[in-house]
Amino acid sequence: MRNVLRSLFLCALSSWAMNASAADAYIGPVYLQSVGAIQANAIGHQVGNFEIQIAGGFTVPPGTSCDPNYITTLRSVDADKRMFSLLSLAMVAQKPVYLYITDNPAVTAFGGRCSLIAVTVGR
Repeated sequence: MRNVLRSLFLCALSSWAMNASAADAYIGPVYLQSVGAIQANAIGHQVGNFEIQIAGGFTVPPGTSCDPNYITTLRSVDADKRMFSLLSLAMVAQKPVYLYITDNPAVTAFGGRCSLIAVTVGR
């Protein structure tokens, strides 16, 4: 399982690296307060996007500009729901996660929030 998670993370990271900008950052370990899926168009959210809340927030990395408590990701960025599944499992198991995020407006789902690019689950 650990090798599968590492492979998924490295695959996502390497495919994103070709399009990386200065607004991408790696954070963690962090713990999740909540993981949610948007099912109805509500106050700027689009159906199919997902949102995670970081327990206690996180330090916004230099060069990025985003909310330190929530990360909202476009459905198209996680179309196969692999990241959503990993995050849900990590939250239930109370495992730390390491997140690769971006504030690139081309892939962010909600103004002022970063979007998730890749995730790996720690021990």
